Amino acid sequence: MTYTIQIAEGTYLDTKTIKRVTVGGIEFDETFLSNLVIKHLKDFQTKERRTFSDAFDIYMRENPSANRRKFRNNANQYFTEFTTQLGDLYLDELSHGHITKYRDYLLGRGLHPNSVRKHINILNAIVNMAFKHLDISKLSPFRGLQILGEGENTRPIPKIDLELMLRVKEFLLDRPTPAKLIGLIQLNTGMRISEPTLARLEDLVLDHDIPHLWVRKNVLSDRKTKASLRAVPLLGVSLLAAQELHHLATKQKSQWLAPGYAKEFGGCSCSAILNKNLKPLNFRSHMFRHAFIDRLKARNDIPLPLAESITGHGRNISDFATYGSVGYTLEQKAEVIEKILL
Repeated sequence: MTYTIQIAEGTYLDTKTIKRVTVGGIEFDETFLSNLVIKHLKDFQTKERRTFSDAFDIYMRENPSANRRKFRNNANQYFTEFTTQLGDLYLDELSHGHITKYRDYLLGRGLHPNSVRKHINILNAIVNMAFKHLDISKLSPFRGLQILGEGENTRPIPKIDLELMLRVKEFLLDRPTPAKLIGLIQLNTGMRISEPTLARLEDLVLDHDIPHLWVRKNVLSDRKTKASLRAVPLLGVSLLAAQELHHLATKQKSQWLAPGYAKEFGGCSCSAILNKNLKPLNFRSHMFRHAFIDRLKARNDIPLPLAESITGHGRNISDFATYGSVGYTLEQKAEVIEKILL
């Protein structure tokens, strides 16, 4: 569409033709659009285009867990595999299609959908952090990915009944080793194996009306959620096991509760030993946590938030969240554990 404007200049009449361009149903002046495109192209040429490698560098520089060998190894593995398959893409070119293509590649390799999700989560975290630090105002194109079969075909947990747990307890009490002592702590606390294994000696508080073990951050252990930071009462054989570990650590003049496992992957090493020893009972170390939670669920008089304050699950609420009395008291937690004590 064109139209003519006549502009009076003195005694002369100037005629100027202006072209109009329709974009998305809206008319624009062709000159205006032309200038806009030219400006965009100039900005695009002068602007440094960041790549996925740049995003990875930012992620490894800014993430507080980057000093952990396991974290570094996993991040490097996923980054290398992604860029090997798709290249070092420019961030402004990233699309959902790239991550779906990579997903299909991983599934085609035979990876379990749950393992594929771990890959995708790391890549998504890399992109999100880069967008934040580079002031790129867009959502990660890697978000919201669907993975067929995710959550299915996971290894089922065998039925854990009272008889089995009593047999496990008896086994752990027979000639206890540091690994067995860790298992005994798990028995009546439901802790993740890394929690007592990577605890500092000062985290164990024995000179208290209710002896307890703090689960908190240190140089070996990052806590992923606020809810995981907590104090857990020690009762029965769990208290006896903690006292013995304290004695052994003090004898070795160690600052760690379990010196033999106070290292990166120490929890994995302890778990492997327990799994090997408990194999005749068809029991694995992670089953302590499942069994403890099953016993909590079997009761009808334990509020869910109180149960979670012991196990470190959900709600993202920390025992450090308030000043003064912190969350549920040790007395309240001890009462709960007393009800399901083995």
